[in-house]
Amino acid sequence: MATTTVSSKGQVVIPRALREKYRLTSGTRLQVAESDEGLVLSPLKRARSSRRQTGWRVLRGAAKGTNALKEHLAEHRREAKR
Repeated sequence: MATTTVSSKGQVVIPRALREKYRLTSGTRLQVAESDEGLVLSPLKRARSSRRQTGWRVLRGAAKGTNALKEHLAEHRREAKR
């Protein structure tokens, strides 16, 4: 079982393994509810966007841990200079 500490601002850090398991990313909104066991955090379902993301936003997170995004941007800059 993982533990965390409440900051002076009331913030808590969700351990990395749990963030990855439940795909919690920056900006994910969580519902806080009480139960007989204590507090329960549940991610809110996002409304599906009718627009598809385009451009660099599509790549966000896809190349984590690689230089693929840097290489893509460098190639884009080279082509823009032509």
